Amino acid sequence: MNEPLPEPLKTIADAIYAADDHTTDPSRPFDGQPHTDQGERGKTLVTGLTFRDVCDCYVLGFLMATGCSSLAESGTATYNDVYVAAKQDPGFDPLAVMQNMACEMEKRMGIYPNVPRPTYEGSDD
Repeated sequence: MNEPLPEPLKTIADAIYAADDHTTDPSRPFDGQPHTDQGERGKTLVTGLTFRDVCDCYVLGFLMATGCSSLAESGTATYNDVYVAAKQDPGFDPLAVMQNMACEMEKRMGIYPNVPRPTYEGSDD
Protein backbone atom coordinates (compact mmCIF):
# COMPACT_ATOMS: atom_id res chain seq x y z
CA MET A 1 0.00 0.00 0.00
CA ASN A 2 2.31 2.74 1.23
CA GLU A 3 5.57 2.53 -0.62
CA PRO A 4 8.64 3.66 1.32
CA LEU A 5 9.96 7.10 0.48
CA PRO A 6 13.30 7.43 -1.32
CA GLU A 7 16.14 7.95 1.18
CA PRO A 8 16.59 11.78 0.79
CA LEU A 9 12.83 12.36 1.08
CA LYS A 10 12.63 9.94 4.00
CA THR A 11 15.27 11.99 5.83
CA ILE A 12 13.36 15.23 5.20
CA ALA A 13 10.05 13.65 6.24
CA ASP A 14 11.65 12.23 9.39
CA ALA A 15 12.95 15.69 10.32
CA ILE A 16 9.55 17.30 9.75
CA TYR A 17 7.63 14.69 11.74
CA ALA A 18 10.20 14.59 14.56
CA ALA A 19 9.96 18.37 14.95
CA ASP A 20 6.18 18.14 15.16
CA ASP A 21 6.00 15.12 17.48
CA HIS A 22 4.40 16.87 20.45
CA THR A 23 3.27 15.10 23.55
CA THR A 24 -0.01 15.96 25.22
CA ASP A 25 1.66 16.80 28.54
CA PRO A 26 -0.16 19.99 29.65
CA SER A 27 3.02 21.33 31.28
CA ARG A 28 5.06 21.28 28.05
CA PRO A 29 6.37 24.67 26.83
CA PHE A 30 4.73 26.72 24.08
CA ASP A 31 7.85 26.61 21.92
CA GLY A 32 6.34 26.15 18.47
CA GLN A 33 5.90 28.70 15.71
CA PRO A 34 4.07 31.73 17.16
CA HIS A 35 1.00 31.42 14.90
CA THR A 36 0.32 27.78 15.89
CA ASP A 37 -1.34 26.05 18.79
CA GLN A 38 2.15 25.03 19.95
CA GLY A 39 3.33 28.69 20.05
CA GLU A 40 2.00 32.02 21.36
CA ARG A 41 -1.40 31.45 19.76
CA GLY A 42 -1.76 28.26 21.78
CA LYS A 43 -1.47 30.12 25.08
CA THR A 44 -4.89 31.72 24.59
CA LEU A 45 -7.36 30.53 27.20
CA VAL A 46 -10.66 29.25 25.85
CA THR A 47 -13.45 31.39 27.25
CA GLY A 48 -17.12 31.82 26.53
CA LEU A 49 -17.66 28.43 24.87
CA THR A 50 -19.85 25.59 25.96
CA PHE A 51 -18.85 21.96 25.52
CA ARG A 52 -21.48 21.83 22.76
CA ASP A 53 -19.72 24.74 21.04
CA VAL A 54 -16.44 22.82 21.19
CA CYS A 55 -18.12 19.72 19.74
CA ASP A 56 -19.68 21.85 16.99
CA CYS A 57 -16.24 23.25 16.20
CA TYR A 58 -14.87 19.72 15.96
CA VAL A 59 -17.58 18.79 13.43
CA LEU A 60 -16.92 21.95 11.40
CA GLY A 61 -13.16 21.39 11.53
CA PHE A 62 -13.65 17.80 10.40
CA LEU A 63 -15.86 18.82 7.49
CA MET A 64 -13.37 21.45 6.38
CA ALA A 65 -10.46 18.99 6.61
CA THR A 66 -12.30 16.52 4.39
CA GLY A 67 -13.14 19.03 1.66
CA CYS A 68 -16.72 19.67 2.77
CA SER A 69 -16.17 23.33 3.61
CA SER A 70 -19.33 24.42 1.77
CA LEU A 71 -21.39 22.19 4.05
CA ALA A 72 -19.49 23.46 7.10
CA GLU A 73 -20.17 27.06 6.09
CA SER A 74 -23.84 26.47 5.20
CA GLY A 75 -25.01 26.37 8.80
CA THR A 76 -26.88 23.13 8.11
CA ALA A 77 -24.17 20.62 9.04
CA THR A 78 -25.04 17.86 11.48
CA TYR A 79 -22.84 15.64 13.59
CA ASN A 80 -23.67 12.68 11.33
CA ASP A 81 -22.13 14.52 8.37
CA VAL A 82 -18.66 13.56 9.64
CA TYR A 83 -19.36 9.94 8.65
CA VAL A 84 -20.26 10.92 5.10
CA ALA A 85 -17.26 13.25 4.88
CA ALA A 86 -14.87 10.55 6.16
CA LYS A 87 -16.12 8.14 3.49
CA GLN A 88 -15.74 10.78 0.76
CA ASP A 89 -12.17 11.57 1.80
CA PRO A 90 -10.69 8.55 3.59
CA GLY A 91 -7.17 10.01 3.27
CA PHE A 92 -7.93 13.28 5.10
CA ASP A 93 -5.31 14.87 7.33
CA PRO A 94 -6.30 14.31 10.98
CA LEU A 95 -4.15 17.24 12.14
CA ALA A 96 -6.07 19.50 9.75
CA VAL A 97 -9.17 18.64 11.78
CA MET A 98 -7.45 19.99 14.90
CA GLN A 99 -6.19 23.12 13.16
CA ASN A 100 -9.58 23.87 11.63
CA MET A 101 -11.31 23.18 14.94
CA ALA A 102 -9.04 25.68 16.69
CA CYS A 103 -9.88 28.36 14.10
CA GLU A 104 -13.60 27.66 14.52
CA MET A 105 -13.21 28.01 18.30
CA GLU A 106 -11.45 31.35 17.82
CA LYS A 107 -14.29 32.49 15.56
CA ARG A 108 -16.87 31.63 18.23
CA MET A 109 -14.75 33.40 20.84
CA GLY A 110 -14.61 36.48 18.58
CA ILE A 111 -10.80 36.52 18.36
CA TYR A 112 -10.17 35.02 14.91
CA PRO A 113 -7.62 35.41 13.48
CA ASN A 114 -5.67 35.24 16.70
CA VAL A 115 -2.43 36.48 15.16
CA PRO A 116 -0.91 39.94 14.80
CA ARG A 117 -1.76 41.82 11.63
CA PRO A 118 1.06 41.40 9.11
CA THR A 119 3.22 44.40 8.46
CA TYR A 120 5.23 45.01 5.36
CA GLU A 121 8.50 46.81 4.98
CA GLY A 122 7.82 50.40 4.00
CA SER A 123 4.24 50.39 5.33
CA ASP A 124 2.94 52.86 7.91
CA ASP A 125 1.49 50.05 10.11
